[in-house]
Amino acid sequence: MKFRAGGLEFNASVAEASQSPSPRTGEMLRSLTIQFRAQKAAMHEQALDEAEQRQIGGLFSLGEADEPEEEWRVRASTSTYVGTEPWGINHHVWRIEQLERLACQRLVLQAIELEPYDYIEDVTEDETIRLAARALISAENLESLSKIAGPIDVTRVGISSTPRRMSLQYVWGERPEGLAVVVRCEDVHEPRLTLRGLAMAPEADLEDLMTVLGADVEELRRHRHARRRVTDLDAWRL
Repeated sequence: MKFRAGGLEFNASVAEASQSPSPRTGEMLRSLTIQFRAQKAAMHEQALDEAEQRQIGGLFSLGEADEPEEEWRVRASTSTYVGTEPWGINHHVWRIEQLERLACQRLVLQAIELEPYDYIEDVTEDETIRLAARALISAENLESLSKIAGPIDVTRVGISSTPRRMSLQYVWGERPEGLAVVVRCEDVHEPRLTLRGLAMAPEADLEDLMTVLGADVEELRRHRHARRRVTDLDAWRL
C-alpha cells in the first residue's frame, strides 16, 4: 500500500489487519500494522516527525492515481536500525486506525430539529458519545427545548440514522440572525452499582426530589431557563 503523510510518501507492507464497528456509526473500521523502510537519514527523521503529527489524523492511503482514498491516524509507532553504519536501514512500524470524517447536517432532539453551524463530538474509552452543537432556533422550539426533562432520543442526521438515548443540557442567547442555542448531549447508560457507588443521571434525583416536595415544576422550569441565557454564544470553543 502507498501512503502520504504531509510531504512524506512511502510504500508499506501490511503486517496485521483487523476491523471493528465504529461506536459512532456502526460501520466497520480497519486497523493495520504497516511496515516500511527509510533508506536515508532525512526520510527517517521525517518519518519520526510525521508519526508524531499524525496521531489525530492526516495520514492517507493512496489509490492507483495517487489520490487519497482513506484517512488514518497513527496510534503507535516504532523504528529499528538494522545493519551497521553506514550501510544499515531504519525500519519503521506504525499501528494505524481508519478515521471517519463526519458532518452533522441536522440534529434532531425529539421533535426539535436544529441545523448546527458549529458541531463537535467525541467518543470516550467506554464508547460513550458526547456532542456539542451551536444552532439558530425558533422561539417555539426554544420553549419546547426548555420543557425537556430526562433522557431523550437524539438523531445525528448525516452521521447515523439510529437515535441514541442521551441526556441534554443547553444555554441560549441572541445573535443578529435571531435566537440561538448551544446544546450538549451525552449517552445515557443504565444505572450501575459498583464498589465506587451508584452511577446514574443526577437529573433523576432532582426530578424525584421535586415530585416529593410538590414543587411548582413550571415555575422552576422558567427560572432555570432564564438563568441559562448567555450574552455571547460564540465566545467560547465547544
